[in-house]
Amino acid sequence: MTTNDLAIDKLSDQIQTYSQRQFSGRLDVQGSTTWSLYFCLGRLVWAAGGVHPHRRWYRYLNQYFPQIAPNSIRLRETDITRYWEYQILTVLVKRQKIAGEQAVAAIKSAVAEVLFDIIQQQEKEQLTYTCTQEEVLDASLTLISPAQALQESQQAWETWRSVGLVNLSPNLAPVLKQADELQKLASPRVYQTLVKVIDGKRSLRDLAILVKQDLLTLVRSLTPYIRKKIIGLVEIADLPKPGTTIAEPPPESRGETEIPPTAPVQQRPVAKALPTSPPPTPIISTASKPLVAYVEDSTLDCQIMEDILNKASYGFISIKDSMQALPLLLQHKPDVIFLDLVMPVANGYEICAQIRRISSFKNTPVIILTGNDGIVDRVRAKMVGATDFLSKPVVANKVLAALRKHLNFSPVSESEPQLLRYQTS
Repeated sequence: MTTNDLAIDKLSDQIQTYSQRQFSGRLDVQGSTTWSLYFCLGRLVWAAGGVHPHRRWYRYLNQYFPQIAPNSIRLRETDITRYWEYQILTVLVKRQKIAGEQAVAAIKSAVAEVLFDIIQQQEKEQLTYTCTQEEVLDASLTLISPAQALQESQQAWETWRSVGLVNLSPNLAPVLKQADELQKLASPRVYQTLVKVIDGKRSLRDLAILVKQDLLTLVRSLTPYIRKKIIGLVEIADLPKPGTTIAEPPPESRGETEIPPTAPVQQRPVAKALPTSPPPTPIISTASKPLVAYVEDSTLDCQIMEDILNKASYGFISIKDSMQALPLLLQHKPDVIFLDLVMPVANGYEICAQIRRISSFKNTPVIILTGNDGIVDRVRAKMVGATDFLSKPVVANKVLAALRKHLNFSPVSESEPQLLRYQTS
């Protein structure tokens, strides 16, 4: 076991060293709180800790595994470890209660979230790390390149920092301070939404999942109200660990499941809300009309696409971060996916290939858009499983024609209300 001072460049050096040495074990990063990074043969397999580990788990249950009811998971006190979430994921996959790709999406999100928080915290205090080889996790779910994961989190941090959010933690909770002022500044629809969801009980990360919006986009939309002190930000406590209270009668008589290691996982009805204190899950009211996703880093193109689809009464979600495409697509399960070809980090070909490896998207139309309308691009798009190929610019007649071609749905007139609405219970 070793302990050293930690700066972000030193963390980068350490990660490179662990990768080269094929290190297996746990790296604890310590400051005002503690995070843990788990390695197997030089690759990351899990990340945990921070100020809200239980909130993170509840978010992932709702985001990635809506078929698993939170109260169906019971943890025996003797089986509670630092990495209990990972143990649960492993058991659920082995029992075929969740798909492997669902678990991988949650693991990648956990790694990204933990690394982001470490990077942000090192701006405020000096951190240290402790390395131990005593805890080695089963790496059957996934192996993540630590250098790539750190690079992606650093890029996310730089973006967060570049828009003036350096001192704003996504673990803080927004609370409405001046409702009257908000009503004067915001549209009636925005005002009603904010009054419902901003109550000081949900972190910004919780809120992003609730309203099904990218975290950065959500925070930037709230920033003007925060700067005017109409909305405040407060620290909130973590939620209780799920299923740690043992009550009578015993779990077997209530149809509950103890995890891990040996009890079989009992499937429960789909849960659309967290336990009492976590934020409720949003409901997308689509009235049997299609939901269209657009993976595109250009804000202008996203706005154009949104306007086209809203006027035609299609549901619409915009995904600007290519690295978050799969988790958000798994969360929303759109009926059609439009993919921009040229994006940073991961391009449209790579994302399309990843989508086709997910069984639930096997028959989902995937349409690639690009300004390069060449035969080579079209052939390559077909090779990775694209359904169709559209040339840019994004125009209404092309988009709607493609949707009519691949969906059995007739758009309604522009006078009908917009399709996508969020409700809170």
